[in-house]
Amino acid sequence: MRKALFSITVLSTMLMPAAMAADAIQVKSYPVDPTTGLIMAPGWEVVKQQCNACHTSLIIPQNVGSREVWRETIQWMIDTQGLWDLSDTWEPVLDYLETYYNETGIDMKIFRRKPLDADKMPPMPVKLSSANKEH
Repeated sequence: MRKALFSITVLSTMLMPAAMAADAIQVKSYPVDPTTGLIMAPGWEVVKQQCNACHTSLIIPQNVGSREVWRETIQWMIDTQGLWDLSDTWEPVLDYLETYYNETGIDMKIFRRKPLDADKMPPMPVKLSSANKEH
């Protein structure tokens, strides 16, 4: 009996700091903007202004990725799609996207599958020049 009581006391003493630390860690939950579908966390307004100027922000959760994937995607938009240079908003945009739309946070209750790897995507359509178009 004394040995069991000692074991319980030792075990509870060891677990107490972990339980207190778990109580101290609070996961911040943010609402979702009903218009844009963006998580209304710090930086969301900048992302809203930058991204919604060209496309709906509803595609953002469908194209999740690491910070580097987001950087490459945005650079592709600058290089090929006419997006302006984000200049001083690069870091806030990447911070937001990396934090709230990272590939590790895919909610499989919302999406039916994870995004396809680039090598599994269908080829992009080729834009015909006006000389090649048939009337």
